[in-house]
Amino acid sequence: MSPYDAMGRTGMNPYDEVEQTGMRTHGVKESGMDERGTLLDFPGADELASAGQVEQPSAQALSDALARVETAVAVAVAVAAEAAGHGTGAVAVTPVRRLSPRRRILVGMFTAAAVAAGAVTYANAGDGSAAPTGPQGGTQAAGASVFLNDMSTVAASQSVTTGKYWKTHTPIGDTYLSQSMDFYVTNGGKAYKKGRRPDWAFGPKDVDWKGLDQLTTDPAKLLQLLQAPPKAKAIAPFDQATALLGDAPASPKLRAGVFKAMAGLKGVKLVGSVKDSTGRGGTALEFQEAKSLGRVTVDPKTSAILEYTFTWTSGPSKGKVTHHTILSMGFTDKIG
Repeated sequence: MSPYDAMGRTGMNPYDEVEQTGMRTHGVKESGMDERGTLLDFPGADELASAGQVEQPSAQALSDALARVETAVAVAVAVAAEAAGHGTGAVAVTPVRRLSPRRRILVGMFTAAAVAAGAVTYANAGDGSAAPTGPQGGTQAAGASVFLNDMSTVAASQSVTTGKYWKTHTPIGDTYLSQSMDFYVTNGGKAYKKGRRPDWAFGPKDVDWKGLDQLTTDPAKLLQLLQAPPKAKAIAPFDQATALLGDAPASPKLRAGVFKAMAGLKGVKLVGSVKDSTGRGGTALEFQEAKSLGRVTVDPKTSAILEYTFTWTSGPSKGKVTHHTILSMGFTDKIG
């Protein structure tokens, strides 16, 4: 039974139902009223319309919103196709920009309601192995950019905290990093110094704890650093950014800049909603390198890095997977 049947209606297409009630377009024109006038033809409508007037959104805001909707549409179509046994490759997705104005408004209303309710889920059609083509270069690439920009906003909203040590709680134990980059691990309630931790690589720079405060927070400049010619045997830009986000006592402003810079990296794909190795829900991104595949799982509510997975895709270690799971991290003034 359709929703319309359940509500005691006829079960017909809602647009057909509008026509049955006499609200055809030509009927509106004959009465001398446009469609908007017809919809607002009730007492108090003028006051309501005036109260709801706001400035027009910027072109960038509209573009970002449409990218979100197109990603959501692609997911819905892919899920429906899979349920019907057709597979995602047999379904053509109509970009939101090509929908009729009325349908665009309806899609936008549902999307806005989901955002207001905090129910936005970042997901994508496909399994991350190939990016569907589209008017903006692919749903996966657009979805990744939207998600990373969102995480930039979330990261910037976090509180600024300080401490003598940076503590990382993992399934195998706790680690502590001092401001002088001394590295400690705990075992059986006792702390052991393991030497000095290497600096974080970020493009051509090597950054220690104190250097984090001196690193630019401008997203464009951070992206330039990530895209600069790397040092010999340096890890990929995606890995560099992930390491700084998940392993460094970076300020909220710096983390926000790094997330936004990552949105400008080519080849980053949105996987969607996943669970890490401990069962926690998050949103995953992937980056394919020459001989490996990196995946980072982010908590969309806090921007915290939950897990990083590194999988060899070729060579003698092909198929080997390494997990780095972070249960929590933050500042502390003592070890243990």
